[in-house]
Amino acid sequence: MSVKTKGKLGWLLVLLPLLPLLLLADGAMAAASPGEKGASGPAPVSQVSDEERGDKLKQLEAAAEALYGHMQQGHAQEAHAEMERLIAALEGVSFKGLTSVEGIHALAESIMNVRETLARAEIVPEEWTRSSAVLRLAVNSLLHKDKGLWLQYYKVMADDMQQMSNARVGGQSEKLRAAFQNLQQHYETIRPAAAIRRDPSAVNRFDSWMSYAERLSSDKPVDEAALKQAIRQGESALKALFGRKGEEPVFLPIAGYENPWYWSGLIGLWIVLALGYTGLRKYRAAQAITGVGGTDEDSYRYRL
Repeated sequence: MSVKTKGKLGWLLVLLPLLPLLLLADGAMAAASPGEKGASGPAPVSQVSDEERGDKLKQLEAAAEALYGHMQQGHAQEAHAEMERLIAALEGVSFKGLTSVEGIHALAESIMNVRETLARAEIVPEEWTRSSAVLRLAVNSLLHKDKGLWLQYYKVMADDMQQMSNARVGGQSEKLRAAFQNLQQHYETIRPAAAIRRDPSAVNRFDSWMSYAERLSSDKPVDEAALKQAIRQGESALKALFGRKGEEPVFLPIAGYENPWYWSGLIGLWIVLALGYTGLRKYRAAQAITGVGGTDEDSYRYRL
C-alpha cells in the first residue's frame, strides 16, 4: 500500500465519526438554498427535541473543557474517552440559530484536527496544546454568543501588532518577524471561534491582511512606509473581527515617529528650561523683596 493511499485511509477514519456533523452542515446549506425535493434525495438527519438539544450542548461543552484539560496534561487515554463523548454529544444536534454554514465547517475542521492529533502514535506537546485550545474556544464560541473566551484575545493580538509597530521603527527585521509570528499563532488559535460567530467577510478580510503582512514582515530590508500603512489597515480589520467600535483605541501612538530618542531628549530639554526659568523668577522676586524697606526686621517679615 502506498503512502498516498494510507494517507487517504487515515483521513477517512477521521471523517467517519464526524459524518453526522457534516451531514448537518449539508442540511443547513440545503435549507439556505431551497430547491425541488426529489424522491431519491438524501434522508434527513433525525433531530432531537429542544430539551435534549440543550442537554447535548451542555455535554458538548463539558467534553470540550475536559478534553482540553487532559490534552494540556498529556493524558492520552482520558483524552480519547472525552473525544468519543464529544462526538456522541453532536449526534442529531441541530445548529440552527447557533452559527452559519461556515461556522459549522470551522467547528468540524477543529474537531478533525484534534482527532488526527490524537491518532498519532507520538505525543507532540505543542500540537496537543494548540489543537485542544482551538477546539475549546470553538465550542465555547458556539454556545456563548457575546461572552466567548476567544474575545479575550483582542488585547493579545493588539499587543502583537503594537510590537510590530515598534519593530518597524528602525527596521528591526528579526523583532518584526517574531512579533508577526506571535500574531499569526494567536490568530490561528481563535480563527475557528471567530468563523463561528462572525460574518465570513470579516474573517476573509483578516485572512487577506495576514497574508499581506506576512510578506511585508519577511522583506529585507523592511519597507517601513508600506508596513506602517499595513498596520493601520490591520487595526481596522482587527476591530471588525472582534466587533469593536471604531472610536475605541487599539494601539498607543508610536512615540517619536522615526527617532524616539530625539523627541525624548527634546521633551527633557523643555522641562529643564522650564525649571530653570521658574527658579530664575523666584530668585529675582526674592531679591526685590529683600531690597524693600530699611530694617532687618522688615526684611525678615517679608521672607516669611
